[in-house]
Amino acid sequence: MNAEQVGDEPLQFKRKYPDIQVAVSESRALGIPMLVSDHPEVQVVLLDDAFQHRAVKPGMNIMLTEFSHPFTKDYLLPSGRLREWRSAYQRADTIIVSKCPPEVTPEQRAEFLKDIQPLPSQKIYFSYYDYAQPYFIFNSQYGVQLSPDLDVLLICAIARTEYLTDYLTSKVNNVSVMEFEDHHFFTKYDVAQLKENFERLESKKKVIITTEKDAMRLELHHPYIRQNQMPIFAIPVQVRFHFDEGPQFEADVKQFLLDFKV
Repeated sequence: MNAEQVGDEPLQFKRKYPDIQVAVSESRALGIPMLVSDHPEVQVVLLDDAFQHRAVKPGMNIMLTEFSHPFTKDYLLPSGRLREWRSAYQRADTIIVSKCPPEVTPEQRAEFLKDIQPLPSQKIYFSYYDYAQPYFIFNSQYGVQLSPDLDVLLICAIARTEYLTDYLTSKVNNVSVMEFEDHHFFTKYDVAQLKENFERLESKKKVIITTEKDAMRLELHHPYIRQNQMPIFAIPVQVRFHFDEGPQFEADVKQFLLDFKV
């Protein structure tokens, strides 16, 4: 099984959580009954990127909006990235402000809430990414330490790379970037260019960094990467909550599941 067959994110989910069922379907309304039929032990169905899919009525809606790119300042496609009118946020039970700075003051929180104007029933959480030590994409036991004397060539195909590049810039000597559109499938030419760009780096201590999602697609070029001994490391990430509200968010979800009735 590879990213070309099932998609990069589903493969990433399955690799990280091998005990869960992961399904892909062009129609959520058809896919969910098939999933439950094939796996009757399934008790909870978590949909990714499904807020605008109105054919399925969820029991709980969790909406994400970025700290530096809030939906209140965005526009509908193609002018912006919104798939629905801004007023659609009212369907959300919970709003998570993602990719916040490492530190968020109560004043910043209050200002953001004033901008969003959440409904009385909506709960708002502020989160940030906590990056861990990068590991070799073909063997997670081998890692690399980010240090001030390290030069990094970052290759990624994700939406908005600033958050990651800002983090790496604060940890290493220099960061060069090869950036592609979200979910881009790297071609043989792309990987050959990656090799050439890496060799051009005039540094005695250098490494290639990518995201875990992009690593799923780079694996398709496993023979070439191995043959050319390209040091490609994936940087893992966890979501953390500001204001020590992580346990409260988990409690909200657990309470919803306990109270849920068909």
